[in-house]
Amino acid sequence: MKSDADRFEACETAEGEEPDFRRMIESIPHLVWQSDSRGDWVWASRQWAAFTGQTPGRSRGYGWLEAVHPEDRERTLQAWRAASRRGHLAVEHRLRRERAGEAEEAYFWFSTRATPRRAADGRPTAWFGTSTDIHALYLMREAQERLVFELQRRGRNNLAVIRGIVRRVAETAETADEVVAYVDDRLAAMARIQAEVTREPLVGVALDVLIRDELSAHALPEPCELAGPQVRLSPEVAEKLGLALHELALGAVLDGHDRIAVTWVASPACLTLTWSERAGPGARRGDGGTLRNEMLERMLAYDLRATATVAQTGDERRIVVAVPLPR
Repeated sequence: MKSDADRFEACETAEGEEPDFRRMIESIPHLVWQSDSRGDWVWASRQWAAFTGQTPGRSRGYGWLEAVHPEDRERTLQAWRAASRRGHLAVEHRLRRERAGEAEEAYFWFSTRATPRRAADGRPTAWFGTSTDIHALYLMREAQERLVFELQRRGRNNLAVIRGIVRRVAETAETADEVVAYVDDRLAAMARIQAEVTREPLVGVALDVLIRDELSAHALPEPCELAGPQVRLSPEVAEKLGLALHELALGAVLDGHDRIAVTWVASPACLTLTWSERAGPGARRGDGGTLRNEMLERMLAYDLRATATVAQTGDERRIVVAVPLPR
């Protein structure tokens, strides 16, 4: 006596033509299969064989489980055990693609769903299911989770920076207006940097753009020299280095240093930036402000694990910053 699967494989119309449902099943973009009431497969579509490389004989029974990623097999079996009680099968797991090239992934995420055909007493007599490719959706979901985690982490870091600024200013400021002005200035700098960070988060922030933004924000003239290789900074490095550049630009403005030159060299492991400034006519000599220097030191040494050397000769100041770059 023929089984359901045997009848399905051999089914033809009286005229020898395949019925429409057979052509439909073999043309849809899903892997289609049928099992008995216990979950033993009795038939799989050509799509399953083409994707996994399993012959019809290999996929029958629980042979199909060989195509499931080893880490997902127990979870898949548990879903099958619960299927009769729940009235449906639903599981996401990875399936192996046969003959995957070296540059291609061997396993892809699929959503496997099935519903039963029931006897008069309600017991499942067979299961009909599909496995649908959700790999791109799964990768998108993972990327979204990473993005949410990164946004939360950056939010916490930015709040910590703001908290540190407010505490330090409160210790040194003489008036409430001074506190407001100082905090407002740093928040404006953070907003500018975040605008650049979020513009193209996957490719990073261009160093020259970060420098020009701070010079422009402080109404400093076009630098007499702005030179170095194209460097894209990760969001984390850009946030901290951007605030350090803000302190450098602010110090130059307050000391009347309006002749700015910025150059840099980079290797895969380190960025070395040289900031040079010269006082304009009638400018007073200064050190850039004690509080600003403390903020600069914290951002460079503590947040970026960078080193900085400052040299002052007459009306000229030269700061060399070496920033380790994440690999």
